[in-house]
Amino acid sequence: MCIGTANTALPRRRLLQLLGAAGLSATALKYVRHAEAGSMSFLDRDEFIGGLERLLRNTRSTELEEFKFFHLHNTDMPWKDLGMGAKHGQAVTFLVGGRIWLSREHDLWVEPGVAFHVRSAGRKPMYNTMVNNGTMFAAHDGKIEIARSLAEWISEDGDLWTPPEPYQQADAEIYGVALKWKGDAEAGIRSLLAGGDVGGVLGEERSRLAGSQPLPAGWHNHFNAGGDDVIFRSGGPGQITCQSHKTGGLLRHPADMPLAPNTRLRWKWMVEELPSQLPEDQLAGHDYLSVGVEFDDGQDLTYFWSSNLPPGTTFRCPIPRWNEIETHMVIRTGYEGLGQWVNEDRDVFADYHTHVAGPAQNIVRVWLLAVTIFQRRHAACRYAGISLHSPAKELVIL
Repeated sequence: MCIGTANTALPRRRLLQLLGAAGLSATALKYVRHAEAGSMSFLDRDEFIGGLERLLRNTRSTELEEFKFFHLHNTDMPWKDLGMGAKHGQAVTFLVGGRIWLSREHDLWVEPGVAFHVRSAGRKPMYNTMVNNGTMFAAHDGKIEIARSLAEWISEDGDLWTPPEPYQQADAEIYGVALKWKGDAEAGIRSLLAGGDVGGVLGEERSRLAGSQPLPAGWHNHFNAGGDDVIFRSGGPGQITCQSHKTGGLLRHPADMPLAPNTRLRWKWMVEELPSQLPEDQLAGHDYLSVGVEFDDGQDLTYFWSSNLPPGTTFRCPIPRWNEIETHMVIRTGYEGLGQWVNEDRDVFADYHTHVAGPAQNIVRVWLLAVTIFQRRHAACRYAGISLHSPAKELVIL
């Protein structure tokens, strides 16, 4: 999804060329100018880095083992050695600033935390802060590497799908600091807060750590997205809650269900706030909440509640690469029913063969998705009662 422009006065023809190289339709461009700018004001790089440098210089913390400032440029390809190592299980907090511009002219951009990824010892799992602060617990002994990606990984290890040239043409900058703790990360952040804060990022991370709740068993992030304790949380027995603002999350749960006639997906959800004011089938309006299924042919089908597209509308995902594997279907539209529990029941076999028409024989995962990165609005939802049914089998997911 590297479609940034390096010049605010970039000619429209050149912008269209970049959009085309990234796999975006020219039609999507006409919606970009309507994307909501959002209300958050940002510290610039000097304010952010300078403030953190002063805080770390003036505040003595016995909890802090090491810190490193970093800067990811658009030309970094894609993994960059942080110059810091960690032991298995050691906590490292990241505070990041910057932006990833998709089009300056049309004020289309993504916050840095959405694109910021980390790994240890050069292999999976990758960690994505999703918001502009987060704490990784190193999965392996070894060096730490950092990278940027907007759903551009093709493997769990961090292999890049986007070709090098368009990747390096992105108008992207991420900067920040890594804080490696001797022990508990929350205790370490409290020790630094004694000396103040910079743009509220330390306070936000302390609150996030204090309020973190494990998800129900079996649910894990897709390797292209993070924020399982930022966007999705346990909502009590049998429920998952979702709160998304300028973020994008994709949770997956394994499923083993033959794709036989009359195979059905059932769930209930309480959608409290829809994130899009635009048609979701265009890039700049592609913010949504959905439940989906993944098949053994690599395709997926997601069911979502649209702000304005009519029920039955079906389309391929407008995000590059995802348009090769993902199909969206509108099952509800408008604002009637928001804030109420609603039961859903879809014939997955019929929907797959009508709208995907591939060779799949089995359902392999169930998904929960939340995207609010384009218009930078809020979305809120609760999920419960998710199950798969066929004439021969029933599988309870949540």
